[in-house]
Amino acid sequence: MDYNIISRLKTAADKYECPSFIEGDPIRFPHRYGNERDIEVSAFISSWMAYGSRKVFLEVLERLHRIMDGAGGPYRFVVSGSWRSLKNEGCLYRFYKWADFIALCRRLADVYSRFESLEELFVPGEPLDNGVVRLCSEFEGVNGIPVAGSSSANKRLYMFLRWMVRKGSPVDFGIWNRVSPAQLLVPVDTHVYTVARSLGLTSRRSADLKTSIEITGKMAEIWPEDPARGDFALYGSQVM
Repeated sequence: MDYNIISRLKTAADKYECPSFIEGDPIRFPHRYGNERDIEVSAFISSWMAYGSRKVFLEVLERLHRIMDGAGGPYRFVVSGSWRSLKNEGCLYRFYKWADFIALCRRLADVYSRFESLEELFVPGEPLDNGVVRLCSEFEGVNGIPVAGSSSANKRLYMFLRWMVRKGSPVDFGIWNRVSPAQLLVPVDTHVYTVARSLGLTSRRSADLKTSIEITGKMAEIWPEDPARGDFALYGSQVM
């Protein structure tokens, strides 16, 4: 990779991976909690909601977290079945209905009846793909959760994994230990894809899973043990 591009990416990563990044990002919601299960549930729901207009989905997430906090926090809201009292009709946000949020909470409650954490769906030493397939399978049919084995970029899912896995970050939590940061993929959305193409980090014509893998490989040339740090670098970079 060209030295100037490497320097540019490192500068952007240093600038954007900082505490001030949190407030304008959906990761601000799990940062409200100290309990790891509350962090995990809030993070899963917040990443699930993170598409479309940032201003609008942050407002929706604020509303959902007020509801969950009223029941004792996100984890307690899920495992106690407090979601059963929600009105099971009407639009929640864009393509999501309240019924979709209820379905997500129902599946979370089922998972937590069998596991202490979503992390247990990932086996140390196995390819990350295996855990991703198991995670998606647990939520099969829930609107907004990728189909297991999907070839799409699955940006929101890999963003959730970044939050849970990366350690030593002022932004990400690093509360999971079964997955290595070196296994993570860079979450790819339209902006990240456009910047990566402009920098020559991918020549692929669509932002799919193979594109994410290709971009991650380039980021691993800079951060071999932590390629997902490139998410901050590309987020903070402009198209050339």
